[in-house]
Amino acid sequence: MARYTPLIDQDQSHTLNINNEPLPVWKLESKSETWIPNHDSFKQRLISVLPRFAQPGGIQHRKLGPTSYLDALRGWAAVGVFWAHSFDAPGDNWRRQPFLNILYNGGSMVALFFVISGYVLGYRLLIFMRKGESESLLTSLASSTFRRYIRLYGSAACACLIAMVLMRLRVYEGCYPPDSIRKETLWQQLVDYTFDMVYFTNPFGHIRGWPSNDIATSRYLSPMWSIAAEYRGSVALFAFCTAVCKMSTKTRMVSTWVMIVACYIWQAVYIAEFMAGLFIADLALSRSPERLDSPWAIPKQHPDGQKRRSKLKHISIFILGMFLLSQPGFVQFPWNHLAGAIPYWWNPDGKYLFWYGFGAFAVVYALEFYPALQKPLHWRLSQYLGDISFGLYAMHGPFVLGTYMQVIIPLREQYLGHSVLKYIPGFIIYPLIVLIASDYFERVDKTVVRLARSLQSFMFS
Repeated sequence: MARYTPLIDQDQSHTLNINNEPLPVWKLESKSETWIPNHDSFKQRLISVLPRFAQPGGIQHRKLGPTSYLDALRGWAAVGVFWAHSFDAPGDNWRRQPFLNILYNGGSMVALFFVISGYVLGYRLLIFMRKGESESLLTSLASSTFRRYIRLYGSAACACLIAMVLMRLRVYEGCYPPDSIRKETLWQQLVDYTFDMVYFTNPFGHIRGWPSNDIATSRYLSPMWSIAAEYRGSVALFAFCTAVCKMSTKTRMVSTWVMIVACYIWQAVYIAEFMAGLFIADLALSRSPERLDSPWAIPKQHPDGQKRRSKLKHISIFILGMFLLSQPGFVQFPWNHLAGAIPYWWNPDGKYLFWYGFGAFAVVYALEFYPALQKPLHWRLSQYLGDISFGLYAMHGPFVLGTYMQVIIPLREQYLGHSVLKYIPGFIIYPLIVLIASDYFERVDKTVVRLARSLQSFMFS
């Protein structure tokens, strides 16, 4: 009878199952009805359950593209938000010094998110505009607009659901203790969560700059306030690209800056930051026209590299951007003078946002046009942080106010007293917990992305 054994062929590695594992290819060996299973499949499944950094071989190298540094930058920005929420201390102290304060300035990291999103969302659209491929542009606009809401709010709703589960397990009291939103029964909690999501996922909610007291967010996970601004900025970018798609490159770039200035006048800083990212992408395509034929190719560099003057210019712009993103307030020099440039009609509570957009623009601009600055962002760790950036942003909140505040700190006080050494275990364990949770949340996030694509395929057919 026929007997089959797995045929190991490296050329078949592109054939993958849902768990990203190679599917065995069977060959006829002899007359037998016995099937010899793949004995490593169970072991591979166990390994796949582990966080990526704990799997054999660790974090793997991957092929880099021209925008890979932006993914890594988003990851480090998420780390910045996590760090600011976890280890900051109020008041004037050593943390408030220029450049150092960037580690404790979560708002400036959100500005980086928006500039990065503007670049990434507009990159492909700009290629179609420059090549005059109207049909491809329309298809891309329709696809991006359709999937954007599901991609953002779907993953955010999953993060809020995880927060609700942690609340039911009594390791998390919500973002507004002592006003806990825990209900007496699971059914009441699910009803409350449902109504909270109805309010949170409203794409038409009021946004006046960011953040504002009335911006739509979830009571289960308040850091999700940025999702409303992210979605509104994305839709504004898609609408703008539709309006300028028939313009010449020069007219489009001038129009982009007109929109940036208008958004600063209107105090819609988050949209101005999206437009800033779009402008950098447009300029990058002008300076590297080879990307039009191969969008994901690394731009060609001059054999002798950049001139010294160009290097100094971009390094100076990068340093200036980091300085602006580390804004400690408007009391110390030179911030007391820079405050005078902020329009008088701006809401006083939102004036601190004014310079963040300029800082984020300067950092991304310098990284884009001086590739040597990108090298740390090409490290495997940086690329991995980029992969789990949404998880880092979404998951650190419940573990700051839950595991860290309610579990680690009480144990530290009980067993380690008041010595300086008491901070070391929590400083190691707590970030590790957040990293593991973020790694697992990445899988949830990818599932939402696949769902959005599947729904698009079904609806667009």
